[in-house]
Amino acid sequence: MRCGKVWLRRGVGGLAVLVGLGGGVGLGAQERGGGEGVTKLTLQDALMRASQFNSDYRQALNRLELDGHPRQQWWANLMPTIGLSYGTGLGLRRVPFYTDFEGNPVEVADVRTVTSSSYSQGANVSLTLDPGLRYYQFRQTQAAARQSRIGAEQQLNSALAAVQRLYLDAQNVQAQLEVEEALLADRRQELGEEERRFELLAVSRSNLLSAELAVENQRIAVRTAQGNLDKALLALRTAIGDPELGIVAIDREPPAPFDPSVLDLAELVARASRESPAVVSAGSDLAVQRAALNSAKAWQLPRVTVSTDLRSRAFGEEYAELFGWEFDNIEINGNVSLGISIPLENVLPIFDGFQKSYQVASATMSFRNSEMTFQQTTLRIEESIRSKYLDLETAWQNVRQRERAREVASELLGIVREEYRLATKGIGELRTAIRDEANARRDEVSQRFTFATALLTLYEELGIVAQEAGIDLPTEGN
Repeated sequence: MRCGKVWLRRGVGGLAVLVGLGGGVGLGAQERGGGEGVTKLTLQDALMRASQFNSDYRQALNRLELDGHPRQQWWANLMPTIGLSYGTGLGLRRVPFYTDFEGNPVEVADVRTVTSSSYSQGANVSLTLDPGLRYYQFRQTQAAARQSRIGAEQQLNSALAAVQRLYLDAQNVQAQLEVEEALLADRRQELGEEERRFELLAVSRSNLLSAELAVENQRIAVRTAQGNLDKALLALRTAIGDPELGIVAIDREPPAPFDPSVLDLAELVARASRESPAVVSAGSDLAVQRAALNSAKAWQLPRVTVSTDLRSRAFGEEYAELFGWEFDNIEINGNVSLGISIPLENVLPIFDGFQKSYQVASATMSFRNSEMTFQQTTLRIEESIRSKYLDLETAWQNVRQRERAREVASELLGIVREEYRLATKGIGELRTAIRDEANARRDEVSQRFTFATALLTLYEELGIVAQEAGIDLPTEGN
């Protein structure tokens, strides 16, 4: 799917955009960190493991393994039909009575048992020649196989996107946990300052209790974030599907957003109109319906049948021909036949109850519907790509605004703290500044992952999640 242009990396310094969002792109299978039995996974590691163990991914690969079988079956149908037969028999005849001309039974004086044996062998070869039908059947089989393959590739793309989304979610929760821990350290520091000011009788008991309450509330926030991280890592481990994967740790490096203007929107739209999974799937369905229509029409073409029979048989007394097997007495009866059948319904559809004409009309309607679906899908994908690009631009602008908002909130908190020490600001104003600064930190981190998720959604729509992760999908026929 790579087109030779570094259209998704222009101006990004050669960094793999989305994989880079997940932290280090080291190719090592795993690193150990956070204690014994803990496996540290980069985004690349998680996706590579998922390509080996994820249930949805492996099921899609299993579907791809069946890709060549319909074609093999079609080629097998081109072979002549061969029938082989063999039979042998043993006959015993004992007649103690016979009937005279007047119909009276007469006893045989010397009763004997007569034994006879026989065998027969034969072969039949027939071949039906209908070039038009066989050609359209091949096209139909080929289109159906491609449709199945495209569905499997969509499943591969979606499976990797699901794992990647869970990895980003876990990174987001981990980054939020780090923010909450940093805020807890700040609240503890503020509590220490309040205790010293209380000892100097500079603040009241209520101010000290307010600081203690802020510490306890922040401890709750930290514990909640830790629980969310544990659940996110469990979900990621389950999605990867590796039964030997124990406790999981992930990269702590936050996503690195970039200006979406480095992406060529026109080229994104053009590529999506050719290679988007939805467009390719609609195109494959259109090809299937076209082949089905041609096949329905081709059934009305004349067919030629060629067949021949080879037979050999023998009879003998006693056991002479029991299980016999000879090729010297093979008879070729000259029944090589050449027949051309022209269905009468070609001329008068009434003779088949208009079934054939109805099949052609139905196939025509299905083909027209697929044409309209393909056109609508192309328009919808163009709208979707442009919409997701706008989401990416919005997310980028919000990243910059969140960074600026956090800087302003931090500066404001520093000023309010100093004014609080000088007794020119009250405790309520200080608490408001602290809350605003904490929310600004959380929003900044969250916005980075909003950008990463928007980029992943764009890649998923384009069907290039595996490509951007450096995972090679099976080629057609392999």
